[in-house]
Amino acid sequence: MTVQNRQQEIDIKLPDTPYIDTNIGLKYCNNKKSLYFKVLNNFVKRYQHIDLNEVKDRKRTIHSLKGITATLGMTTLSEELAELEVSFNSILANKFQQDLLKVIKEIVKIK
Repeated sequence: MTVQNRQQEIDIKLPDTPYIDTNIGLKYCNNKKSLYFKVLNNFVKRYQHIDLNEVKDRKRTIHSLKGITATLGMTTLSEELAELEVSFNSILANKFQQDLLKVIKEIVKIK
């Protein structure tokens, strides 16, 4: 890694919020901020408009999202999805939606 690349890596801002444990996400991204930043932004693009009450393959979507959110350090979301995976209910799904929006807002703030 060149000095310039190292400096760019240092300069990358990550979310500073209780909704995301960036240490977990960085661990899975080999401690590369640039990769983690890219993955977080892809997460926003892919899931910002998801509605678990209306998704077609709900069980698979919940299971996949549970793993993705855990890997990215979004522990609360992952725990909510684990509950939804066992027993889906619209009240918890709506809480998940609200918490997901909070997480997305935190990610979007750092762009």
